[in-house]
Amino acid sequence: MFFKLSWRIILIILSAGAIAFSTYSYLDSLQQTVKVVVAANDIPAHSDITDDMLEEIEVEVNSAEKLLNKPAPDKESIIGGISLKNIPAGQPIEMDPDNIIFPENRKLYLNSSGKVDSTHFIPKDKRLLTVALEPQASVNNLIEQGDWVDVIYTSKASENNQNFANMVLQQVEVFDVEKIELDDNSTSKTGVIQHVTLLVSAQEATILTLAKRQGSIDLVLNPWNGEKEQTLPVTENVLQ
Repeated sequence: MFFKLSWRIILIILSAGAIAFSTYSYLDSLQQTVKVVVAANDIPAHSDITDDMLEEIEVEVNSAEKLLNKPAPDKESIIGGISLKNIPAGQPIEMDPDNIIFPENRKLYLNSSGKVDSTHFIPKDKRLLTVALEPQASVNNLIEQGDWVDVIYTSKASENNQNFANMVLQQVEVFDVEKIELDDNSTSKTGVIQHVTLLVSAQEATILTLAKRQGSIDLVLNPWNGEKEQTLPVTENVLQ
């Protein structure tokens, strides 16, 4: 009887010890942290990644393991790389070849002057075409690289025909944006022209070129996940 009782006491003690150890290990894991590399500010696509673009923050280990597949081990493993997509400020940096060209491969994407050659990032079935737009034609100069836009064409005035407008292209990706100040003394956006470079197919490039020559165009900001919609041309009659 005493022997059976002793074994029960020993089993209870061992079970309690195992539970206590598991609880301690769990609580200890919650206190353990690991350094994670994140974007210190917005990193545009096709940019050289420099030290000032990155920062290291302390993150709870379990959270890092659940949220990140291949986190960058340190800033040095990323500095000198090239971003393939826009990386928003605060986003963790992962060793993902779909998002970053690693430093050891950067020479393949540089031109003769040592700068990033953007032509390497143009898909084979796409073309680049640039349009110069005033603020009122480019969402008040808010369009940025990586945005998606629709293109509206408006015909020039004619004695015989009414003006008309038509949405000729939808969901076109913005490849690059350059702001040019025409008036150095101006404090408003009216003295700024945006050169917006669009990533288009060969057919879309032809349509857009004709639209630029025959009238004027406006860019409409489109959600990145927006769907193409059926639209109809409109004439001046709708304004009456």
